[in-house]
Amino acid sequence: MIASMTGFGKGVAEGEVGRVIVEMRSVNGRYGDVMVRMPRSLSELESRIKERVLSVFTRGRLDVSITLQDAASEQGLPVLKPEVLAAYLKGIEEIRADISGDIDLMQIAQLPQLFTFEVPELDSEALWKVVSVALCQAIDACRAMCLAEGEKLARDLRTRISVLDEFLQRVEALAPERVETVRTRLEEKLAQLLTPEQIDESRLLMEIALLADRSDITEECVRFHSHNAQFLGMLDRSEAVGRRLNFLLQEMLREANTMGSKAGDATIAHVVVDIKEEIEKLKEQVQNIE
Repeated sequence: MIASMTGFGKGVAEGEVGRVIVEMRSVNGRYGDVMVRMPRSLSELESRIKERVLSVFTRGRLDVSITLQDAASEQGLPVLKPEVLAAYLKGIEEIRADISGDIDLMQIAQLPQLFTFEVPELDSEALWKVVSVALCQAIDACRAMCLAEGEKLARDLRTRISVLDEFLQRVEALAPERVETVRTRLEEKLAQLLTPEQIDESRLLMEIALLADRSDITEECVRFHSHNAQFLGMLDRSEAVGRRLNFLLQEMLREANTMGSKAGDATIAHVVVDIKEEIEKLKEQVQNIE
């Protein structure tokens, strides 16, 4: 089953280090790019986080946001700055005569820059134990959404390939008529220039055969059918096929352009335009496939 590159997932886990919330978003991208936003206390886990994500996702821009709540690593431990306190007390003594009332301890404690907050180092394995649980939950949820979106995309792509097959069958039905059209036009042109006695029937047949061969689009139609079959087969695969699907669409477009230029027929040209428009719609959808 193909997967879309659009998804979202969330995971929550709790442990001795606190409560970890992981949110993951996936959007279109040519490669597998993982961006991680998290507290500095988790920075040493970044490589492990990226490795875990890329073990599941091969393409797309993957944004991972990690929040650590209710932990000492977030709150920090207050540590008094003696030199700042001494400076405040000295200043208070200097202006005591100019103020009324007493100054209590709570008022002093609220003075700015009186405390610094030291963040204790947390054990990386204890952190990873909790983070990995929340991360796996987010990855699984995001992947499930990508697969669900991929299933919808696959249904739409199969429908569009069926439309392409119908257009191709119309071209194949019109192609034999092209030979008769060439013969009629050539005979009419010769009739304007030569008398019936001057027309060499064998030479006429040879010219018709040459023109028919130049405008023959049988090979292009056969290859186009083959590309359609390969495209449908890839929709059932479980690995990333987005790049290969895009390549097949490029080949289909090339065959369509060749058919249009070789056929030299207005009716066929109109059908080829319809084919190319449908291919462009397919290309837009394939851009979102992993």
